Amino acid sequence: MERKRNADVYAGCLGKRTPECRGGRIARTAVAGILAAGAFSCTKAPESEDAAAEPEPSGAHGMPNVILILADDMGYGDISGLNRDSKIRTSNLDALCSSGIVFNNAHASSSMSTPSRYSVLTGRYPWRTSLKQGVLTSEAPAMIAPGRRTLGDLFSDSGYATACIGKWHLGWGWQKNGGEIDYEAPIKDGPTERGFDYFYGITASLDMPPYVYIENDRVTQVPTRTLPARTGVQLMREGVASEEFVPEEVFPRMTEKALEYIGKMQSSDRPYFLYLPLTAPHTPVLPSDRFRGKSGIGDYGDFVLMIDDMAGQIVSKLKETGQYDNTIMIFTADNGCAPYVETGKMEKAGHYPSYVWRGYKSDIFEGGHRIPLIISWGSRIAGRRSVDPVCLSDFFATFAQMLGEPVANGEAEDSFSLWDVVTGSGKGRRTDIVVTSNDGSFAMIRGNLKVIFTATSGGWGDPESGSDVSGLPEMQVYNISSDTKESSNLYGMEEFDATVETYKTAMRDYVESGRSTPGTPVSNDTGNSWKQTAPFTD
Repeated sequence: MERKRNADVYAGCLGKRTPECRGGRIARTAVAGILAAGAFSCTKAPESEDAAAEPEPSGAHGMPNVILILADDMGYGDISGLNRDSKIRTSNLDALCSSGIVFNNAHASSSMSTPSRYSVLTGRYPWRTSLKQGVLTSEAPAMIAPGRRTLGDLFSDSGYATACIGKWHLGWGWQKNGGEIDYEAPIKDGPTERGFDYFYGITASLDMPPYVYIENDRVTQVPTRTLPARTGVQLMREGVASEEFVPEEVFPRMTEKALEYIGKMQSSDRPYFLYLPLTAPHTPVLPSDRFRGKSGIGDYGDFVLMIDDMAGQIVSKLKETGQYDNTIMIFTADNGCAPYVETGKMEKAGHYPSYVWRGYKSDIFEGGHRIPLIISWGSRIAGRRSVDPVCLSDFFATFAQMLGEPVANGEAEDSFSLWDVVTGSGKGRRTDIVVTSNDGSFAMIRGNLKVIFTATSGGWGDPESGSDVSGLPEMQVYNISSDTKESSNLYGMEEFDATVETYKTAMRDYVESGRSTPGTPVSNDTGNSWKQTAPFTD
C-alpha cells in the first residue's frame, strides 16, 4: 500500500482521535520512583525514592522522539557497563547505562537474526509464521504479512515521522525478468510498505549479496561487478555489487545517514521514530583504521568500539540540536555474539562476549538470546537496573501504552508493555519468555527455571543440532540463576516432573491460542503443529 502523508495534517492530528487522524495521544507519565540497582549494577542506586516532578517535554511537538538501535550479533558481555571484566571499554554505552535503565533479564525471541527482527517490529513470536528455523535469504519474500501492523505503523498512526536506516533482513518483493532480479524496478513489500516513511540500507546481512544500497523502494545503483568471497572474520559470500558499494564503508555510511536524519528532524513539528538495525558487529568484521587495534583483543573488539562511537555520535547530535532531553534512546541486539568471530581467542584473552552464560548465537542456551538492553531518556530517568523479564517483542505494547494507542486482538500477540518499568511507576507484566534456536527448538523461561525442549544446543554449540545425542536426556531443565553455564541438567529428577508438565501445558496453550498475551484466541499462520512442537503437543 502506498503511504502518502501530509506533515501539516498529521501535526494537526496530534492529540486527537478522529477517524481522519487515527489516534495520536501520549500519556506523559511522570517518573514515579527509582528501582534499586541489581546485583550487576554499574552505578550506585540513588538513596532517595521520592517521586520526581513531571518534566516538561522540549520541542514544538511536545512528544518524545524514539531511536531504536539494534546491533547485529553483539553479546551482553561486550559492554563494559554491563560486564565489569569486559576487555572492550565502551564509554559511550556505559554512559547510557548510568543515565538510563539497564534490563539485566532481556532476551531476543530467537538466537538468530531474521526471526528476532520480526518480533522487534511486530510484537509477535516468529515461529507463528512459516519461518520455523534459520534465517531468510536476500531474495526471500516478505516475512511480515500485508496488513500486519509494525512499530513503524504504530508510530505513524500517532502522527510520527518514521525512518529505518540499516539492515532489513525481513524479505521483500524483488521484481524479476526471466528469473533474474530486475534492479531497475521498484521493490515491493519493503520497509516503506511496512510502516516506514523512509528507508536507506541493505537487503540483509552484510555478508549476503546483492551488495547494493536501497533507498525507499529503489536500488540506488544497479550492480555491474562481482565481489569475491572472503573467509574468516571478514566472511562475505561472492555476489554482484554496485560500483559505489564498498563493504568497509557500509557501517560508517549508515552512521552518517542516521546523523543526517536526526539533524533534519530538528526543525520538524512532528516527533519521529528512527529504527537503526545496524550491520555490525556481524561479519564481515571491518573496523576502520581509526579503531583498528584500539580494543587490544582483535578486530571484533575494535568493531564493537565503532558501535560505541556511533552511539556517542548520536547522543552528541541530539544534544547539539536540542533534542536529547526529549528523545528515548534504546540500545539492544538481535541475538548473542556469533561463535565464528574468534570467540575462542577472545576468551583466552579474558573477554567473554556471552558474559557468564553458556552458548553463542544460534544456541538455545542463554548466550544465544540473552542480550543487552539499555533505555535512556535524556535526564528524565535515573540510572537504575531492572530484573523484570523482557523480550524484544515487548516494544510494540510498550510504545502503544506510551502513545495511548489500542492494540487490536489480532496484533502484537506476544507483546507485554514495560512502560511502567521505564517510567518507574510499576513492574513489568511478563511472567515467562519463549525463545527458539537456529533449528527452531523451543525453550521456556519462568523465573529461575528454564525448560529446553531438545537434547542439543539447537544450534552450532555443543552438542550441535542434529548430532548424536544417544545417552543424553531428551530435554533439559536448568536453574539459570544458580547455574548460569546450564551445566547441571535437572530433567528426570522427580521434584521437577511437575514443572516440566506445567511448561508443556503452557507451551501447548501458547501455540494453540495463537498468543501468549490475554485475549481472544487467534490463528497462527501455519496451524498448530510442526516438528519442533512435538515435545509438548504429541
